[in-house]
Amino acid sequence: MEKEQKRKLFSTLVGITIITSLVVNIFLIGPIIMIGRADPGDIPHFWHNSTTLNVTVLHFEPRILWYDFQYNQSGTWISRLNAQSDVNNSAEYRFIVNISSDQGWDDIEFVNIIAWYDQGSDSSIYNQTLGGNWNFYLQYENTTGTAVWRMLWPHGGEFTQCTYSDRVGFDPYGSPGRTECHNLSFSFIPSYQVRYAPGDGVWDTTYNTTTDAESWNFIMEVIDSGEDTSPLNPITIWITDEFGVYSYSEIVSAGWPTIIGHPGENATANSNISLITRSNGNYSLTTDVTTLVHRTFPAATISKERIWVRGGDLNIFNNFTASGGGIYFYGALSTYHLAQGNGTALTTNDVQYKCDIPMGQMAGDYAAPIRYHLATT
Repeated sequence: MEKEQKRKLFSTLVGITIITSLVVNIFLIGPIIMIGRADPGDIPHFWHNSTTLNVTVLHFEPRILWYDFQYNQSGTWISRLNAQSDVNNSAEYRFIVNISSDQGWDDIEFVNIIAWYDQGSDSSIYNQTLGGNWNFYLQYENTTGTAVWRMLWPHGGEFTQCTYSDRVGFDPYGSPGRTECHNLSFSFIPSYQVRYAPGDGVWDTTYNTTTDAESWNFIMEVIDSGEDTSPLNPITIWITDEFGVYSYSEIVSAGWPTIIGHPGENATANSNISLITRSNGNYSLTTDVTTLVHRTFPAATISKERIWVRGGDLNIFNNFTASGGGIYFYGALSTYHLAQGNGTALTTNDVQYKCDIPMGQMAGDYAAPIRYHLATT
């Protein structure tokens, strides 16, 4: 029994010694037992492909990603680039442009849209002195934190301002968090005499190219503050294109001349009358009459050859002939009067008629229809 107790005591002391040794080794020396992995054999190479090298390229200059010149067709905007457009004082058009800036939108200071009739030469440039029917100038200003939209030219009503809009756009090539993109829209209504531009018959639809004579050319210009460039100069980028305009001719109104006279008298109308016309190109305007016929007794007449008229470019009286053909107020035969440089209509207020009343002519009222013809080319 005593031996058994001594053996248990010895076993206990040995166990305590082993545990004490393990604790001391773990904390002071280190583990006395190492757990290793068996050798898996040859590993000639290993790939790790879960990381990337990231490089962000930011441009100092802004970008025009896309643009268009469009017509509002019952609420749907239809492109009219390199095509003719109406000028009936009701058709609405717009320029729309998508602009992107890696330096932030606050760097965009001005967006200018400048358009002009090229007068038959594609090398022509914008010049506001020619008048509103030949030029216009739209501007978006972003220099104060509050955007300002303007029509800088014309000022005579040849174009009517409509709505402007600035919407956040998307640049698929930009850097999220750094690149800002906006869609700007400038809408307007051209009036009746905005210059006719048929094109040269072969519209060039090549992107970013204006090569057609007899067209409206335009430039979309973006001016950046350039604050991150050296030296500190604004950066300007632009894009050019063109569109056409249909011809428009209208005689809005014509006065009713009244002549009172006696037989043997070359009587002049009581007052001049006015003609109001609209033409958006070079034009001619003629007048013609038929034989004067007595209102009560149609057998009594006065020949049209005894009627005279002047007005417009015709400074002296000219009489109508039996062969007809009319008398020109503006232009003559194949020569046309130059298109108006501004205004929505032309008022000719110096038209005057005369009648050389024959001796012995029956008394009473006579009337003859007057025909006016306005031709635009």
